Amino acid sequence: MMFEIWSEGFSATGQSGSAIRHGQGCVKAKSFKAACAKFFGANRYFNREKMTYWGCRLFDNEKEARKSFG
Repeated sequence: MMFEIWSEGFSATGQSGSAIRHGQGCVKAKSFKAACAKFFGANRYFNREKMTYWGCRLFDNEKEARKSFG
């Protein structure tokens, strides 16, 4: 399967940001979790257990990622 990887927006310590799409295209993997692991690899800001990047939850679509903080 092919997956897009999105992280939710955030608002913390006076700063904020919108949801963002990671990468230029889709990642091919058997599951979304596997796609994230393949894309982020050993990146220290990726938490495989919590499925977060820099503390922001990861999603496979823009609509879900934009539900919090656009």
